[in-house]
Amino acid sequence: MKLRYYSIKLQIVVAFSLLALPIIALTYFFSLSYSIFDESLQKLMEIEDVTHTVGEIERNVIDLQRNALIFKETASASSEEKVNFYYSEIEKKISSVNTQHSLSEFEDELALMESHLEDYHENFTTVVSLRRERSVLINEHLSFATRLNEIFSENTAGADVYNALLIAHAASVSYLSAYDLKYFDRFKQQLNIARSRLKSASLDSETRTVWQREIAEYRKRFVKIVAVTRHYVYLINVVITGSANEIIYYANYLHVRLVEKANLSRHQVNLRLDRQKMWIAVVSLFAVVLAAVSALLFYKRITQPIDRITQVFEKLAADEPVKDIPESHRKDEIGMLASAADVFRAKNAQTNQLLLESKKMISDQKALNAELAIAKRHAEKALSIKSEFLANMSHELRTPLNSVIGYTVRLLKHVNSDRAIQLKALEAIERNGRHLLAMINDILDLSKIEAQKLDLSIRPVDLNELCEQAVTQVGPAAEEKNLELVFIRSQTATVHTDFTRLSQILLNLLSNAIKYTNEGGIKIELERDISEKYVSLRVIDTGIGIEPENQKRLFLRFEQFDDSSRFQVGKGSGLGLAIVASLSKLLGVRVSVASDVGKGSTFSLRVPVVFSGESGTSKN
Repeated sequence: MKLRYYSIKLQIVVAFSLLALPIIALTYFFSLSYSIFDESLQKLMEIEDVTHTVGEIERNVIDLQRNALIFKETASASSEEKVNFYYSEIEKKISSVNTQHSLSEFEDELALMESHLEDYHENFTTVVSLRRERSVLINEHLSFATRLNEIFSENTAGADVYNALLIAHAASVSYLSAYDLKYFDRFKQQLNIARSRLKSASLDSETRTVWQREIAEYRKRFVKIVAVTRHYVYLINVVITGSANEIIYYANYLHVRLVEKANLSRHQVNLRLDRQKMWIAVVSLFAVVLAAVSALLFYKRITQPIDRITQVFEKLAADEPVKDIPESHRKDEIGMLASAADVFRAKNAQTNQLLLESKKMISDQKALNAELAIAKRHAEKALSIKSEFLANMSHELRTPLNSVIGYTVRLLKHVNSDRAIQLKALEAIERNGRHLLAMINDILDLSKIEAQKLDLSIRPVDLNELCEQAVTQVGPAAEEKNLELVFIRSQTATVHTDFTRLSQILLNLLSNAIKYTNEGGIKIELERDISEKYVSLRVIDTGIGIEPENQKRLFLRFEQFDDSSRFQVGKGSGLGLAIVASLSKLLGVRVSVASDVGKGSTFSLRVPVVFSGESGTSKN
């Protein structure tokens, strides 16, 4: 795609390319600074490790020399083992230091340290062998006292010689314990005295010759002990100590030079890092200036014009009038956008006209759809009600009809049967016929209510009279179940309503209460509302009660709670409370129920004193 020199794309690419340059430079300088720091850190860590190793070499040399001196005094095997151990440790550490690249300039010093360490080890090995040889010679030397006793115990003529030899032997022992030359001189002096006394002693020539040979051998052995002692003491005190001092000297020299090298390295790194910081500061300042200039140009050339054109589009979207289109003189993308806004302004007017026409069509369509949906719901509801009605009533009507037919067939087959049996069958036929008639009347009432053909006769009604009539009608049914039926009269209990329909509501509630109450009783209460606008009529029973989940279905048609209660209290159409709800709605009476399972139920009718045509049914 070819970019024109005045294109916004090209301007943005150039601006971002310029902004990328300082970022690349900063990245380079940061990377370089990190490399310098990392390199310096590695060197310093290496120098630190070597310095630590050199310090350990110094400490090990001191321990080495201390154990060598202990060996000189005691010749213990443990001190010899420790000397060999420290020698191995020092040798390993010098070898490890030799492998460090940073110490290539100190190769001569390290070679000298290794040479002195090797000399130290060789000399110490010589000391160990000399010490062992000295121990053998000393043991032989000390056994001479026993030999003197054996020689002079047989011959008392050389008592003076024996005494001089004992004094010489004591001087030799003192020398071996103190390393003092005066004891060595005394030894030689006493030995010479013994020799002169031996010459003047009254001994035969053979005995004198043997004694002279023993004294000469004794002197030769002790002189050798003195020579060996001087040699290994010299090696330890002078030669080995000198080697140890040389090693310590070079170790200390390396330590000082390494510290100087570390300080120099730190100084050089600081100089390089300061130089990098200066360049980073310069590049950062350049980047800030470049970013500020780019942002200003971007705002003037792109953001501000786009904002003005955006305002134009917002006005067009809000159907506001637009006189002039800004930035239409430009040849870049913003100029093209301004041209598009001009086209959009023209199209917007055309679209508004089409939108008005579309809105009218949509409104008409929605109205038709709403009417169609309402008609559909009405049809579905009517179909559902019809199906439900036919299904339930076919079942409910079949039961009393089957009873009537059954008892009629029974009478026809047993015409000459006992009169009491015939009367019982006729009573059953009459009872089921009345039940069938009551259901048909309920169905007719519901049909009239739904068809809105049920006429109401509104007149003043004395609720005391209405309740007394209802009690009279349901009294026999309550007596059959040994239930107490109580009505409490009220002084002000006159309302304007339909006597027949309100009586029908009350009778249904009382019949329902008697049906579901096995012991206790039913009570009717009248109470005027505080506002004097309503009279509350309550039917209270001590029956089986109603489950909370069943209370929601209480006033629906053909609804009974469950099969167990239906079996216990007898069959019904399920229309009684539905009729109560429908008639209450027509009379503006609010119906409510409160119940505790196992304790009973309370049905309340809130009858308006003045009939207004308002309706209401509630379930608490």
